[in-house]
Amino acid sequence: MKINRLLDHVWIRNLMGLAVLLAVHLLADIYAIGRRPGLTKVTPYFYLVLLYGWLVFHNRILFEGLFLRGRKTAYFGWLLLLVAFSSFNMNFILHTEFGISRSLPYIVSFWVYTVTGLGVYITYKYLRSLNQPATPASPPATLDTVQPVTSGPAPEEPASFLCMVDGERLDIAYPDILYIESLENYLKIFTKTKPYIIRLTLKEAEARLPRRLFVRISRSHIVNLTHATRADQDTVKVGEKELRIGKVYKRHVLEQLPG
Repeated sequence: MKINRLLDHVWIRNLMGLAVLLAVHLLADIYAIGRRPGLTKVTPYFYLVLLYGWLVFHNRILFEGLFLRGRKTAYFGWLLLLVAFSSFNMNFILHTEFGISRSLPYIVSFWVYTVTGLGVYITYKYLRSLNQPATPASPPATLDTVQPVTSGPAPEEPASFLCMVDGERLDIAYPDILYIESLENYLKIFTKTKPYIIRLTLKEAEARLPRRLFVRISRSHIVNLTHATRADQDTVKVGEKELRIGKVYKRHVLEQLPG
């Protein structure tokens, strides 16, 4: 649909959101705007533009860039710092520039807008996820499902994991991957040199990785068999990191890993 294609463009989507916010405020302000002198007629609309800019920054940079990528401590730290700074700044401007002594309702309104904007953003992301083509679920492989080896040349498979990191194409060689951790709609790929965060689900990654090299050990982790050893019946050790094996995956994982 054309409307969906338009909403795929971030600038168009945000301009439409800003236009809706200004239009809703104008409908409530239509009778009072004519009685305000000078620049005070449009001052609330400058405030709404700044407010929308804050909502975009909070949702895209803080919430998506930190919270959804598993950096929740950093997210709440920055949020509390900006809450304190913004509230103090608003209180100062309302007192000195507009002569408003009771600034608390305005400050509370600002943070209600913030929570509402986050709710709209989460709803939008959820509705978009419903329209994405579903990846068929693949249960953990068992010995019963392993196909017999046939004669003839083996089909050629890629030697690296192709992904997008910060907008750039990156090929991560399979031997360099230690393990992969799920961060809801993101993955954190731990390699020999550094971790990478990509936008992909663990189920999608599992379908793309060769099963001869990688095994899913839980709802949150996939490990490289060449770097993993069994620590005990419930955990796998990859380097110095110990990862817990999920109950559903335990039998298959223990069969694949050396003792």
